[in-house]
Amino acid sequence: MGLYLAFFAHSSIWYSFFVIGGFFLLEGINSKKDFSLLKNYQTFLYTWLLFVLITILTEIIGNFLLNAWTYPYFGLVDYFIHVILIGYPFTFFFAMEFFVLVKRYTSSKLWWFILPISAIIFGYLNELPNIFAYEWRYSEMFLGNFLGIPILISILWLLILLVQLFEKLFFDRKKVSF
Repeated sequence: MGLYLAFFAHSSIWYSFFVIGGFFLLEGINSKKDFSLLKNYQTFLYTWLLFVLITILTEIIGNFLLNAWTYPYFGLVDYFIHVILIGYPFTFFFAMEFFVLVKRYTSSKLWWFILPISAIIFGYLNELPNIFAYEWRYSEMFLGNFLGIPILISILWLLILLVQLFEKLFFDRKKVSF
């Protein structure tokens, strides 16, 4: 649904549908094994609140202080709902599910190599549809662009690897199998 909204409807709220849909898709796959973000709703809610705080900090630095991006079609209510409450927090949950899946199918000896590449791929999967919808727009940045996305932003997607710090909160300790 999110990709349809980006590519064909050019909707300014495509990303909320994309990250929630991606999160539920990977949650369905991972929960059949040993990992579920939704199994413990209290832990999920506390983690979501922490992710909201990280979102606010990121937006204060990147958007308001550095003017690195804008949300040209959002008023205050849309900004609060689609960026603060849904956008970043569910991107983090989606990424956590994504990295659990990647690690399940790769040797732990290769994680140091595979996970950064996976983070960049995950970043581009999140950024490329926005070229059609422009829910957010980046300011001109040094280092130039690659596929319409600032290279600096591509590098910053490596920070998404930090969501792995929260993974242990959600593993079913009875059935861990990598």
